[in-house]
Amino acid sequence: MAQVDEAAVAQLRTVLHQTLNPDAEARRAAERHLAEARRTAGHPLAVLKIVASADAADAAVRQSAAVHFKNLVKKGWDEQAEDGTDGIVLSAGDRTLIKGHLVELMCTVPPQIQAQLSEAIALVAAGDFPGAWDNLLPELIQKFQSPDPTVVCGVLVTANSILRRFRYKQR
Repeated sequence: MAQVDEAAVAQLRTVLHQTLNPDAEARRAAERHLAEARRTAGHPLAVLKIVASADAADAAVRQSAAVHFKNLVKKGWDEQAEDGTDGIVLSAGDRTLIKGHLVELMCTVPPQIQAQLSEAIALVAAGDFPGAWDNLLPELIQKFQSPDPTVVCGVLVTANSILRRFRYKQR
């Protein structure tokens, strides 16, 4: 994963943990902080860094980060969306790095996080595949040859999420 400020990641991890707080005021403050942070460049990469962490004790925070990432992509990937982007900034560099790491993440995260990343991949693919994401299929094919069944399962889930939109299209 690209270089991301570790202090920013630690602060984001704390904020995401606070979004799970049963205290409504603490939760609302954390949600306001996330709403502000999502407008800064590099924020999606910090979120992916948390999703990619292998800390089993932080499973709820990783899940929360995955949901937040999916929502970032949903609102911010398509700049011409009818309902707008809500000020979410996804720079060209961030987009390239995200596309470069999503498939790898899908092959290494637990199934409950895969579900959120799968939706994010589908949203990215709807806008960028095949034209602006030309290395996607070669990467999937390369990973499909792995002897690790977890990696193969991740590739299959990824392929399903990308190709789902073509399932009922007429030839």
